[in-house]
Amino acid sequence: MKNNFFCSHKKSQVTVFMIVGLLVVIGGVFFYYSTKKIQEPLQPEIKIIQEKVPVEFDPVKNYVTECVYSSSLEGLKIIGSQGGYVSLSNKTLNKEQFMLNSNPTESDAVSFTEDSNLKIPYWWYLKSANTCTNCKFASKRPDLRQSENSIEKQLERYVNAKLNECLNDFEPLRELGYSITNTGNLNTDVTIGAEDILVLAEYPLIASTKDTKSELKQFVALIPLNLNKIYELSTKISNLEIKHHFLEKHILNLLVAFSGLDKEKLPPMAEMQFNFGNSLSWQKSSIKNKITELLTAYVPLFQVDGTYNYERNTFNSELKQRLYDSTILPVANTSFNDLSVYFTYLDFWPIHFDLNCKGERCTPSSANSLVSLFGIQDYRFVYDLSFPVLVEINDPLALNGQGYSFNFFLEGNIRNNKFLDANSTLLEMLPLSERSQLCDIKSSGNITINVVDSATKIPIDNAQILYTLVDESCFIGSTKEGILKETFPMGIGGVVNVVKDGYVGKSVEFDAKIDSEDSLNIEITPISTKKIVVKKKNLVKTLKGWEFVNEPVELNSKESATVSLTRINSENELEFSSFANLFGQQGPAEIEISPGDYSADINLVLDDRIVIPEKEKCVNKFLIFGRECFTIPKVEFGSESSPGQERFPEGGSKIDITLSPGDLLNHNTIVLYALSIDLISVPEQDRVVEDLEQLGKIEDYSKTYLVALQPEFE
Repeated sequence: MKNNFFCSHKKSQVTVFMIVGLLVVIGGVFFYYSTKKIQEPLQPEIKIIQEKVPVEFDPVKNYVTECVYSSSLEGLKIIGSQGGYVSLSNKTLNKEQFMLNSNPTESDAVSFTEDSNLKIPYWWYLKSANTCTNCKFASKRPDLRQSENSIEKQLERYVNAKLNECLNDFEPLRELGYSITNTGNLNTDVTIGAEDILVLAEYPLIASTKDTKSELKQFVALIPLNLNKIYELSTKISNLEIKHHFLEKHILNLLVAFSGLDKEKLPPMAEMQFNFGNSLSWQKSSIKNKITELLTAYVPLFQVDGTYNYERNTFNSELKQRLYDSTILPVANTSFNDLSVYFTYLDFWPIHFDLNCKGERCTPSSANSLVSLFGIQDYRFVYDLSFPVLVEINDPLALNGQGYSFNFFLEGNIRNNKFLDANSTLLEMLPLSERSQLCDIKSSGNITINVVDSATKIPIDNAQILYTLVDESCFIGSTKEGILKETFPMGIGGVVNVVKDGYVGKSVEFDAKIDSEDSLNIEITPISTKKIVVKKKNLVKTLKGWEFVNEPVELNSKESATVSLTRINSENELEFSSFANLFGQQGPAEIEISPGDYSADINLVLDDRIVIPEKEKCVNKFLIFGRECFTIPKVEFGSESSPGQERFPEGGSKIDITLSPGDLLNHNTIVLYALSIDLISVPEQDRVVEDLEQLGKIEDYSKTYLVALQPEFE
């Protein structure tokens, strides 16, 4: 991937002579663009009248214009690296709410690396939890222009916030003998045109030198970047995924092509074997690793027909040719021949993966009998898979040859060996002249929104209020001391959205009426950071079989746990989930949590060597066939220091829990319990392969011992 990160120049470090030279060059460049470009407006409705100033103040005008240009360019490069957003967390710059966590398939955006600040949003993804039944899809694609949180508006806010930093209190101009006074507020207007981007900064200044002074107000920068075309191609690629599921179809082809009745291949979706003796089996974690390798190797093969880097290869093998051709996306538009498109999956982006196996061991459905009279073994495996794919669109000639890259993510989702479908509307792109009027027409009476903390009932300051009507959203304002009084757009089926950092967002149905004053009281649930501990309760092997021991045991230094808590939200609350890793005896981990009902999923892993020895077993057949004996091979689990051996998945739990406001208010630590199949304590000679069946019963055991597994608080 090509990353673009740029830093502002420190104006105070430039000598007076270098500044004079720089201003002359900038003046020449600016004169060229102002005479050649702005005389031909980007759109029919845009007309810029160049402000004339005395020639002795050209250095002032050019200096401010260069800062408008560089601040705009810096913002555009951030927007390109982050899928259309100048920030995913700064609510002043970006009004869109993002749910972010370390699991990319349960997040609105993907962290490029675990510790990276670069987070890139999905333009199409499964919004619901991976385990959903009534699944919903969503897009975090921002509008290009005109709406309150469009790329245009975000860039305006970015320039407003960054321009003074670039200007450096006009220090370089003061060194040249100019006196600069600011007489009003900065207001930036950005227009993304058909080929370029126009940035108009209204910034009233009075500049003086010796006995002469002049007013300067308008500063215009033209950025040579066709963001309109890049955005259009990005939208087309996203719509191809929405409508045709090209990611899932290609991966399904790979799953079929690389599966078969061979331990080195993937388990087949549908195969039947007539064979006496032992059936084939696979380890679930090994299958996941192989699929990750396939994604890493084959996702980059995707190409977009007609783009700059498109090249079709031919193969002698029909299978190879078919797999290769399935990666070509037919955009059918030669206007994109100056843009390159790259698709990437990196193996450190975790995928969601599940397979209908009994625990860690994947065997055919007929494997409940070790020997079948007819030797029929039915291999029917059902794949569930979600995976992120980075799409990068690169214009190598943009910005006068500097080049420009724009990144966004798409998510592939396969369930039950099919692509996961949804009745979804394709993403649309407003034409240059079309403008949304939702936010401009507010004809209701004054509406009072009261927002309070659901736990403390204290009013919440700076809660962001948005109003959604049909398919459009409008930013209304922010609360002060918990209250916002404002007029609203009118219509039927409206929804008030309340968003605040540190709280679970909420959506409330509300229809504003003409000239009618109304009020709406909304409580939102706080999110707090708590310590989390996992303890285990063992299932031990006795002469009577496996029995549950209701005594909590601390994890030892070779055990680790992963905790996933998914909030079961009320109908009008936004989704929330949290995730934590705990390692042995390193102490509690931290987790963000809010009061409510949760689906808790805990997985335990033992990083130790466990061996189930080879054993001989005999089976009585019909009298005419006598008795047949065979050998059950050794099964071995290893540790991280044992290459090629999987660690032992010793257990976990899958239960629903409730965390009340009082529990979280009065305690700092949440103690969760997981079931452990205590195979390590069974002498090696007493272990049998049937013991592994206990791993497949964790979900049933979780229901049986639900009361004993409820969380406690410290």
